[in-house]
This record gives sequence, C-alpha cells and structure tokens, in this order.
Amino acid sequence: MTATGARAVPWGALPHGQATAPARSPGFHLAVLAVFLSPMNYLRTDIIYFTASDVAVVMALAVMLWQGALPRRPFGGATGLWLAGFLMLGTGLMLGSIAHAAGVDLGKVMAQYAFSLLLVPLVVAGRSLAETVVLARALVLSIVVVMLFGMWMIHVVPDPPLSFVSHNNRMRSLVERENECAAMGAVGLVFLLGLWQAGLARLWELLVALPILAYGIMLTGSNTGLMCAALGVGMTMVFAPSGRLMVFVLAAAAAILALGTAFPALVPDVFRTRVLEGITAGDPNLSGTFTDRLLLIQEAFRLADDRLLIGMGAEQFRNISVFDAPVHNTYLLLLNEGGLLSLCGLVVLMLAGLPAPLSHLTDRRHRGVAATTLTILLIFALMLNTFPHFYARFWNVPLILALSLSCALPQHHRTRPTRSAAHA
Repeated sequence: MTATGARAVPWGALPHGQATAPARSPGFHLAVLAVFLSPMNYLRTDIIYFTASDVAVVMALAVMLWQGALPRRPFGGATGLWLAGFLMLGTGLMLGSIAHAAGVDLGKVMAQYAFSLLLVPLVVAGRSLAETVVLARALVLSIVVVMLFGMWMIHVVPDPPLSFVSHNNRMRSLVERENECAAMGAVGLVFLLGLWQAGLARLWELLVALPILAYGIMLTGSNTGLMCAALGVGMTMVFAPSGRLMVFVLAAAAAILALGTAFPALVPDVFRTRVLEGITAGDPNLSGTFTDRLLLIQEAFRLADDRLLIGMGAEQFRNISVFDAPVHNTYLLLLNEGGLLSLCGLVVLMLAGLPAPLSHLTDRRHRGVAATTLTILLIFALMLNTFPHFYARFWNVPLILALSLSCALPQHHRTRPTRSAAHA
C-alpha cells in the first residue's frame, strides 16, 4: 500500500498511463480538482490570496486527514531537505521582519509560503505513479483550457478585460500574467513530452495539444516563455534522448516554420513585434520592460550589500525602492528581504528536487519521467529571475507535481513483479 492508501501497480500495467485505475477516493478526486484549477489564478478572493484551487486543497486535506491517508514523506528521502529549505527561507524572512518591525507583512507572506510548500505537497505528492500520472494529465488539460480561453478572449471578444488581455494585446488568460502564462505553456509541453516519452501519454494527445500550447505562447508575446519552451524541449532531448523524440521535435519545428513562412498571418503581431524583431535585431530593448527590470535588478544588488545577514523584512523592498516596486527576481528579492539564509533556503528547496530524478536518469524505463522532473526544475529556476515571491499556486503545483513523478518511481520499481510471477 502507498502512503495515500492506493495500491501500487506494476510498470508494465501502465501502457499509455491508462491500464490500472488509481484509487477512486474523494481525497484523490479533490486532488485532481486542485491540480486542474491551479493555473486558473483569476478564480480567487479579493480580500486575501486564496484561490479556487486552494479550496479544493483544503477539502482534500480534510478528507485525507479523516481517512488517515496523509503522506508522512511526500517527497520520499528528500522530504527532510525540502523542509529544511522551507525553514531556512522562513527564518531569514522572520529575522529581517522582526528587526524592521514588519510582522504583519511577515505573517501574510509566510502563510502563503506555508500553504504552497507544506500543505499542497500533502495533497499532490506522496502518491502512486498511477495517481501522479492522472494528476499530471489533469494539469496539461488545464493549461490547454487556459490557452484556449485566452485565444477566445483575443480573437472573439471585442473588448476583453485587462485581467485576460493586456493593453498591448498580450494574452494573460486566466493566469492574469503574460510571462507566467507563457511559462505555463512551456510546462504543459514538457509534461506531455515526458509522459509520451515514458509511454504514459498517447501521440494524438501530443499532436492536439502542441499547436494550442505553441500558439498560446506566441500570443503572450513573451521572450521568457519562448526561452522556457525552447529550454524545455532541448533539455528533454538531452536528458531522455531517443530517435522517435528527435524525429517528432524536428518534424514539429519544421511544420511550425513552414506554416509561419507560408501563412504570415498565423504569426500574431504581438509575437512578431515583441519577440521576433528583438531576436532579429539583437536588441533586448525591443522586448518590452527589459530596461525597467534591469534598473530594479541593479538597485537590488546595491541594497543587498548591507543586508546579507539580516534582511529588510518580508514585502519591504517595495517600500525602500525608489521605484516603489519589488524587484522581479526572486533570488535578489529573498537576498534583500531575508538575507543569505532565505536565499540559501530557496537553493535547498530546489536541490531537494534532484535526488529522485538523478537516481533514475540512467534507467531507460524511467528516463522520460526523470527528464520531466529535471526540466521543470530548470524552467522554475529560470522563471525565478522574472517574478518576485513564488508562492502562487499556478507555479508551485506544477513544480511539486514534477517532483512527485520521480519520487513515485522507486516505490513503483520495488513492487514490480518478478519474471516468474509474470508468467504464473
């Protein structure tokens, strides 16, 4: 039995991720709902940051607690490292907040981090491979729905709300952020490629989702999103090389290039002006807010010199900055607000995601899943350079789910039937 009470299933019983159904418990169904709703950041309260996904998480926690099904070690052997990273991050912010009398802001920020990094893993992680694959497929489906909703807003709705489409016609969709929406598209692509490579998703699913995700990324006009997508595909090929994956990627790239050349109208204007022109000219100033973000980063480096041991406290950077805004770089923000201790805590959190996939990367049966985890971790590390605090569920749920995929493999491998039992 697994930590959540679901019966582990043999690897061979999971062709295309469909054969043996996961446990049909209310807690699992609520976990699927929580994962599906996680990219839909728009569905939240106005008073505090509490999303529709969070409601499903709380309900799942209540059911699982009642059933005694909460996992003791959601990330297996790396759970202790994960908890240590959280404690270091929180302690650094606490010390800085106490020193600068920012207790109220500390409470708000740490409540969000505790929910994302401690409670969400209890619902999403620590499950059997069969259940984790269902959760991953639910996430990909949700990202596809988010992209389709954004396309409908841009191409059908005459005057879409600014929550979904920006002033310069960049797609935000239900994520409500352009770069993060594009990153979600890259994450969905990586998950689907990894599952297909591992035999846990069908080719037709990849063929249907790929154009939607690719066009959605273009509609965001995000250089960061394009970089994440390219990194995701490239790293998947590096970590889990195979002939069929290379053929598929080359064929897909050739098809996209041919369509874009033959039908220029298919390439959104916002992608052409914000991404292609900047790449062609080699000028980052054509890519939107690069200069403004660089000024915040330079300011953050200057302010950090005096705050290496004791930071300025949670949410205090915007109060000190001459630009009245937090630096959109999580590493620098945590260094300023929580000192080196918080920054090291973030690094430890990311290191907790390495042992499980690295231990399976050399095994051909598990390589696709391990590559998915490592690639999502790399995308997450890259995206931390583009936004402030990272407790939003639309990003942490995919990260936790990616780690969970690889953490499910050892448990799955131990229960694999022997050759004699297979022929019995």
